[in-house]
Amino acid sequence: AHQRAPRQVALALQPFGYYTPQFESNLTPPAEEGERWQADYRIDPGLPTVYRNVELEFSGATDALPEVRRLLQKHPFKQGRQLDHRAYAQLKTKILDQAYNAGYLDARFTKAEMKVSAEQRWADINWRFVAGKRYHFGDIVLEQDVLDERIVGKLVDIKRGEVFQPARLVDAQLALTDSDYFSSVDFNVQRNAAVDEHIPVLIKAQASPGRKYSTYLGYGTNTGARLGLGAEFRHLNKQGHQLKADARLSEIKSTLSTEYSIPVGDIKSDRLKFFASAERADVGDAETDQFKIGSRLEQNWLGMRRQFYISLARENFAFGDGPSESATILSPGLSLSWQKVDDLLFTRRGIALAFDVHGGDTNVLSDTTFLQSTLRANVVLPLGKRARLLMRGELGATWADDFSALPPSQRFFTGGDRSVRGYGYESISPENAAGDEIGGEFLSVASIEADVLLRGNYGMAFFYDIGSTSDQLGQELKAGVGIGFRYKSPVGLIRIDFAHPLDDPDSDFRLHLTFGPDL
Repeated sequence: AHQRAPRQVALALQPFGYYTPQFESNLTPPAEEGERWQADYRIDPGLPTVYRNVELEFSGATDALPEVRRLLQKHPFKQGRQLDHRAYAQLKTKILDQAYNAGYLDARFTKAEMKVSAEQRWADINWRFVAGKRYHFGDIVLEQDVLDERIVGKLVDIKRGEVFQPARLVDAQLALTDSDYFSSVDFNVQRNAAVDEHIPVLIKAQASPGRKYSTYLGYGTNTGARLGLGAEFRHLNKQGHQLKADARLSEIKSTLSTEYSIPVGDIKSDRLKFFASAERADVGDAETDQFKIGSRLEQNWLGMRRQFYISLARENFAFGDGPSESATILSPGLSLSWQKVDDLLFTRRGIALAFDVHGGDTNVLSDTTFLQSTLRANVVLPLGKRARLLMRGELGATWADDFSALPPSQRFFTGGDRSVRGYGYESISPENAAGDEIGGEFLSVASIEADVLLRGNYGMAFFYDIGSTSDQLGQELKAGVGIGFRYKSPVGLIRIDFAHPLDDPDSDFRLHLTFGPDL
């Protein structure tokens, strides 16, 4: 190994332009039995090799490809600049990729030479690149028996005559497989059948299972033990209609819901949905039964996710030992959400924003006139290689003619795993004369947390939460601090938090267990 070292070092320096290194070595035997040999090396890389003559000849592609033209204008082979084999290989690959992705499928280098004189320290480059003919998409034939041709055609947004770009086929495959209508998609690019540089494409899409059933068991410190059952009917008709039914049971909240979905507009993202649900829940000190029907339109809009919705709800409720009450609310609303993250499961850098506004009017099937709005923000920033800073905040406000007529579902409560840790689920709330938590008109929550992976996928976190629900924004804030343990699992982050409530004399700490993405 010691004898081979000079050659190995010399070869390792050549990609960086150093062809004439000077090498000194010394091998010292072990002083005592059991010790190892000591090898010392002194390396002088010498003067670097530089570019001398550079000839780059391109035909066919540069006029049609501004990307290739820009690459050529910024090429690193300037006369007198240090030779770099990596830059040579990278530029060659980039040019071929740009040409191929622009429809020049026959693009190639007819000559790609680099001559190096190690003694005189110069390198000459001679390239001859031929783009060849530009190809276009021919007939696009999609074989499937799930959707009407007009519907599925919106998933494969490729037209005959468009420039043949392989990335368009990847986009089409993702759109088909992500739609839930198909389980597998095969593309047959029939280049041998091309006529006048128009390549036909045959797509065979296999239908996904028409029915999907799901069950789950779990536990959360907010909800206690929980059980879920679900059914999904994916192929109701050729227009792409789908139906979902879901039952969720827990100690705090139990829900039975169904949803009918119709693709509209951009089939890849836009849905018109009709829903109905029945829910029994403990909210603060209220026991409530709610029955709801409604509709919403979900769309991508200006880089955001937008929902227009309207719901009619009948809610029966009682606070503590108080009398039973009921309320009817017809509520139209708008919600917007936006998210940008580097990793959905374990975010190192990301931001998520969500906004909602809805209301009701006594003149249109509501027991009181009100308007409610909420704004949420989550931010994750890296702190070095293994640590992160997580911040979140939420603000909410309600304006009502008669707040006492609003049911619990339209009031603000906070506290628990995802809000102010150290306090019970939705236990931070204004109280009535009997001491029952009845919800507030305003909501304010903020949190700051730092976590770090200490060893492998195991780590710790330190956090401070603060928040309130009250009759005025920012009043009666309650805070919690704590320490947490983290495990980065393959399917999401597992969090175990021990939080101390700073404003609750009846509790020393509370355990919070959560699982899932940060944003």
